[in-house]
Amino acid sequence: MKKLILLLTILLPLGLSAQNTFALKTNVLHDLSTLSLNVAGEYAFKPQWSAELSASVNSWGSWGGSKLQHVMLQPEVKYWFCEKFNGWFVDAHAFGGGASVGKFWDFSTIGPRFPDLRNYELKDALMLGIGVGGGYDFILNRHWNLELEAGIGYMYILGDEYDGETPTLLLKGSEFDYIGPTKLAVSIMYLF
Repeated sequence: MKKLILLLTILLPLGLSAQNTFALKTNVLHDLSTLSLNVAGEYAFKPQWSAELSASVNSWGSWGGSKLQHVMLQPEVKYWFCEKFNGWFVDAHAFGGGASVGKFWDFSTIGPRFPDLRNYELKDALMLGIGVGGGYDFILNRHWNLELEAGIGYMYILGDEYDGETPTLLLKGSEFDYIGPTKLAVSIMYLF
């Protein structure tokens, strides 16, 4: 009980210090394209600066023989050119998580070192990355915004490659480097 009172004592003034300093949001594009749960919290700590922490999870991830299971965290810091939660912004983001992907997509189109995951599965993969991006917030009303965002960056992936039909290990410790899009978002936000 004492910890709860202490937490409320610290967090309550943050939310009451200024209007629209905190937002909850979900990236609808991510939710629909990966059938995942995605939620983020964003706190404006200065008039033109905010920090966001996004989490995404898909533990079921199998449909039509395809598999896309993942857990991911993505911290991000934004600089707003006008004011917080309004107009254009630039950002820097990092991300990390784990995934198992299989019979999903031909990732070899990204680069020659990526597997064709239409017939194979990448299990227990570790993903780490960094990137930069930008976007625009549209004010819908006092509490609701629509945010569009895109980012590019680098991702390191380490996982084990398995045959897609049998549980046969093909290659342990496969490493992949990826440079390209790292974020694409169409988010609905609720501002406090």
